[in-house]
Amino acid sequence: MTDDVIARTRRTTARRLTAVGAVTATLLLAAAGVVFISRARPTPAPPASPAPQSSQPRTGSSSAENDLPDDLRWVDVAGVAVPASTQGGPSDTSAGLARGFSHDRGGAVLAAVHIVLRVAPQVGADIFNPTLAAQVVGPDVAAMRARVSQEYDDLRGQEQAGYGGPVGELHTALRGYRITAYTPGEASVELLTESVTDSDRRVLAASAVQMSWTGSDWALIAPAGGSFDASVWLVTDASGFTVFPGGR
Repeated sequence: MTDDVIARTRRTTARRLTAVGAVTATLLLAAAGVVFISRARPTPAPPASPAPQSSQPRTGSSSAENDLPDDLRWVDVAGVAVPASTQGGPSDTSAGLARGFSHDRGGAVLAAVHIVLRVAPQVGADIFNPTLAAQVVGPDVAAMRARVSQEYDDLRGQEQAGYGGPVGELHTALRGYRITAYTPGEASVELLTESVTDSDRRVLAASAVQMSWTGSDWALIAPAGGSFDASVWLVTDASGFTVFPGGR
């Protein structure tokens, strides 16, 4: 009996620290973060702004303070506030997806946030299936697809929801990022997210995300075994991260 309780506790903790595209990331993110995923109260999102509808990525200019474009704004995706930019992307958000990121450091960060968030099971199969098919690469894509689909089915079963749409909760706040490696072909990004626990304790977590330039856009490299479990950790000192401008 004790072993069963310990095992369930470990599984619950792992789910709360899983970034599956994300934000969560993060977040995402997916996500967040990858993104830190929690059933805590949501952090209020900044007002959403419509993204331009063009499929071509562009090279954007960065501000002097960080790698992100200087026209950053915040949009709401599945209840999570995420940064977006006319210069850096996404330039195409049709059908709820996010495509068209600039081929630079800022574009890699924005792509990481948006793609990680859109492969979280909570966003729904109508979003994560096409995202996994077109914007996730690497040998572990199939394992990631199976894992996300199973988690989605589990959530649908708990809430008796139909197939395709969003289900469950995905509450987190993006706080910052850092680029640990960058070449024109690949980028390693760590996303910093914050969540509030049921006891009103604020928790920071980071998730490591690998991105690849496909020749036309950034894509997420599926984590080993299809899971971000080993790529998410709690953070006590966030001084090494760059704060997302304008976030809440």
